[in-house]
Amino acid sequence: MTSYIKFTPISGAKNEEALCYLLEIDEVKILLDCGWSDTFHVDDLTHLKKIAKQIDAVLISHSDVSHLGAYPYARSYLGMACPVYSTVPVVNMGKMCLYDMYQSKTNEMNFNTFTLEDVDNAFDKITSLRYSQPYALPGKCSGITITAYAAAHTIGGTIWKIKQDTDEIVYAVDFNHRKERHLDGTVLHSGGVVLDALTRPSLLITDALNAAVIHPARKDRYAAMFETMENTLHNSGSVLLPTDSSARVLELSFLLDQHWTTHQLPFPLIMLTNTSYHTAHFAKIMLEWMGDDLTKHFSQTRENPFEFKYLRLCHKIEDLEQYPGPKVVIASHTSLETGFARELFLRWMERVPGQVTNTLILTDRSSPGSLARTLYEDWDEKTNVILETDAPSSTRTKAPVKPAIEYDASHHLTVFRRVPLEGVELQEHEAVQRAQAEREAAQAAMIARSKTIIEDESDASDIDEADDTMEDLMTTQYDLYVRDAGRSGGFFKQAQSYRMFPYLEKRKKIDDYGEAIQVEHYMKDSDLDRIQTERQLVGEGANFGKEEETPMDIQEPLLPGRDQTPTKYIRNEQDVQVHCLLRYVDLEGLSDGRSMKTILPQIAPRKLIIIHGTKASTDDLAQACQSMDHFTKEIFTPSVGEVLNVSAATNIYRVKLTDALVSSLQFSKLDDYELARVSGRIHFPEDSTTPSLDVSVSGEPTKWEPSVFVGDVRLTEFKRLLQAEGISAEFKGEGMLVCNDQLAVRKVSNRDRHQVLMNVYRRALDSCS
Repeated sequence: MTSYIKFTPISGAKNEEALCYLLEIDEVKILLDCGWSDTFHVDDLTHLKKIAKQIDAVLISHSDVSHLGAYPYARSYLGMACPVYSTVPVVNMGKMCLYDMYQSKTNEMNFNTFTLEDVDNAFDKITSLRYSQPYALPGKCSGITITAYAAAHTIGGTIWKIKQDTDEIVYAVDFNHRKERHLDGTVLHSGGVVLDALTRPSLLITDALNAAVIHPARKDRYAAMFETMENTLHNSGSVLLPTDSSARVLELSFLLDQHWTTHQLPFPLIMLTNTSYHTAHFAKIMLEWMGDDLTKHFSQTRENPFEFKYLRLCHKIEDLEQYPGPKVVIASHTSLETGFARELFLRWMERVPGQVTNTLILTDRSSPGSLARTLYEDWDEKTNVILETDAPSSTRTKAPVKPAIEYDASHHLTVFRRVPLEGVELQEHEAVQRAQAEREAAQAAMIARSKTIIEDESDASDIDEADDTMEDLMTTQYDLYVRDAGRSGGFFKQAQSYRMFPYLEKRKKIDDYGEAIQVEHYMKDSDLDRIQTERQLVGEGANFGKEEETPMDIQEPLLPGRDQTPTKYIRNEQDVQVHCLLRYVDLEGLSDGRSMKTILPQIAPRKLIIIHGTKASTDDLAQACQSMDHFTKEIFTPSVGEVLNVSAATNIYRVKLTDALVSSLQFSKLDDYELARVSGRIHFPEDSTTPSLDVSVSGEPTKWEPSVFVGDVRLTEFKRLLQAEGISAEFKGEGMLVCNDQLAVRKVSNRDRHQVLMNVYRRALDSCS
């Protein structure tokens, strides 16, 4: 039976805002991603606020702010209480992302939109899935199965397949078909072939973010980036690479550490995020989610690729003082609106007389309106003029790598800072602190006196009852002579027991075998000293990639301790004269427009929804798909808040099959279903309004029926069929099956597909005979 399907963009349609979409299947409401921008303006969640309490399930595809940034807030403050699903790396890295973002915000303003407790509570409620693991949704969502597939782009990045009955919906945004240093390409298009489980879906939802982008060759991009870096370093300048704190930072850090290792560069290479230690730790323990080459190298050499040899890990900007001179710093965040990247930009890229020219290498275009996006657009405009002068676009045979430029411009920026208190403000703060300390001391003294009285008057008790803390006793009211309901009379008569204020029933802390053992009492002094030394080393500065030099206790707090110096937040509007060497190198890890226009026809969806991209890029991809032969014409480009009805246009009739007809059917298995051709006659029983289908009258001549091909032709199955007949068949090129090095088989239109394949099959048999 066909489901009733509706799709509504909550955010991220015909624009590049955060991704958040509502998918309705019959009465079930599924939220696809729950993103936010790094400004964390609550007004941006107006549409989400209206539906948050009605959501039945949430599917999260990537571990960055634009895919999950609003999830903790929605869980804590908008009433969202439904199950949430993602992969294990998305849970781990997503938490690191929001921890880093929270700390970055609190370093510059009084940030109270959400707390770390909100983040912990939200991520503790996520159900983690593995790739290719079908999962049947429970409760109201019963009958719907979700399956996660590798999307690449980020570790644990997911393409979601949602299935109910015969409807299959594929949600594929921000995927990358190309293999990278730490990740393999998406399974959506692996080895030039679309995964069988994702072909011919009822509905495909994909994005147009890169629809108008054509990437230069990767080796050319990397070579240009390394050349710019080394030239800057040799000229005594430093290099800043803004990036995220948990997703694309892994590819960038691994790439640069390999380059430093290969060329033995003497300049410091630093990753500066609030959660750098734990991000690296999670990367080390999640190798199974990374590329095959990476895991194979680890299994052969037992060298963890994220045990960096040259990359230092820092979580405080003061740690950079340990590395004077030219250096390369990977810092969060990509937008340059907050975090260490913003602070280093203001320090290094502002024009100062006598200061060397530093370099800013953008690795992400970032969101519209951000400082990073403004710088990218300026760079793109100037480099386009340079390229048109040197080599007009009509003469180019491939996408060129655009050069670095000397950037000199003034920007009006809002600068947030946390500064120490001074003068009268400091005195007032100290007075308040003293008064608070006196109140706390008086309260502590009162509690201590009460405890002394209670301990002197209390009798030893061997009854194993839970202790009541003094704080609970002081805040709990008791009437005189409250009967203790916890005691029972039993067989032997017991004295009546009453609680009298203030009375504390104490018990010895013992386990089932006697007094509990404290390990510290039995450790050697040398072991205690070693543990204390290790704890003091954690968090002191850079990690040189050697665990024995910088041990990390994962039980320690994720974020560094807050500086106790009295401070205040200030905000200044100022004009900053930016002077630097500026370059953009595409390290976003996304498929470009040319690749997407090649992949989509091979997926061959019955309906297509295009989201998340500028209006120009969305229209460009839609027009390209409309112009394709044998591609669906049901292509939708909704705006935010627009409701699309994408249910299948199928007429469904209900009939009752007689027992005689059912026993005569010959079923053929297709996936999870069994199909049979039915030929009979319909009649209407007098005692029912439902028509019945019965076997044909025996006297009627049997009509010959042609064979019907049901389902979709899959080249992988056709390959197995040919090989079973002794025919050599191998995939070569993009979606092409070569038989005996003589015949090439590829998919054609649905109308002629069956006949063409049958003809090819007969020709293949004839050529081998």
